[in-house]
Amino acid sequence: MGSNLSFRGWIVASLIRPNKFLYRILKPSARGVRRYVHPQSWLGGKIFSPFGVKISKTNYGGIPGVSFIPKSAKDNNAVIVFLHGGGYCFGSSLTTHRLGVALMAKHTGITCHSIDYRLAPEHPYPAALDDAVLAYQDIVSNNQTSRIILAGDSAGGGLSLALTMKLRDEGGRMPDDVVLFSPWTDLTCQGESFDLNAKADPMFTPSMPRDCSHYYTPEGIDMTDPYVSPAYGDFSNLPRMLVLCGGNEILLSDSEDLVDKAKAAEVDVEFALWPTMFHDWWLFGQFIPETKQCLTKVSQWLE
Repeated sequence: MGSNLSFRGWIVASLIRPNKFLYRILKPSARGVRRYVHPQSWLGGKIFSPFGVKISKTNYGGIPGVSFIPKSAKDNNAVIVFLHGGGYCFGSSLTTHRLGVALMAKHTGITCHSIDYRLAPEHPYPAALDDAVLAYQDIVSNNQTSRIILAGDSAGGGLSLALTMKLRDEGGRMPDDVVLFSPWTDLTCQGESFDLNAKADPMFTPSMPRDCSHYYTPEGIDMTDPYVSPAYGDFSNLPRMLVLCGGNEILLSDSEDLVDKAKAAEVDVEFALWPTMFHDWWLFGQFIPETKQCLTKVSQWLE
């Protein structure tokens, strides 16, 4: 993918970088992060959400969520099931992810069902996975003849992979396609990019995901359990995958390791790397041109 960070991308990266300093100084709780991030992202998503997408709150088998329905549908026989990121501790369909998921629905022309699973530390593992299973099964039951595309970013990317493995293991209907944006798949946080990209990543310090991993994983649960950290799971017989990641992310190793293991298991996987991009850049919408480039790549891959 593109090798040069756009000027607007550089501005956004510069604006978010001070959050790393604030995190080091304030050491906020998960609730504190939500109180800081959710209101401003809700407002930004509300103001800048694209035209041509109907957004409505709903529930899937009792699990809350939001449907993003494009008015110009390109494929009425497909649905995207989306699991948002946020370290399993923050984020939601109408705050941090409203803008990105709305644009994904518009670019792909496919309805996106975004699931608001319960968050840690109030609801640690396996709450998120249990909610994802229930919601996914409800969506599938209402779209039995449709192509099912499972997508997720960051923690939601890891949760998507864990969900796919669980469905395979238990004989459920797996998704036809899996799209993972900057997935967090190893909650032990041992990837070499945690050190190599610690300064380059404008969004995260290595301590951020490590804190979240402890919030999410109860005492006595092995972080290498594949349903917690799917990087340690069996990749055989998984559906085709598209993995998208930025080269400056501390989570880069998670994507590289995932792709290597999927290839070794003979999974049809494609790795789309943006060498100069930061974590989850596609969520910044029209503010940076790389969002459109990323979602165009997803649309083309799904065709």
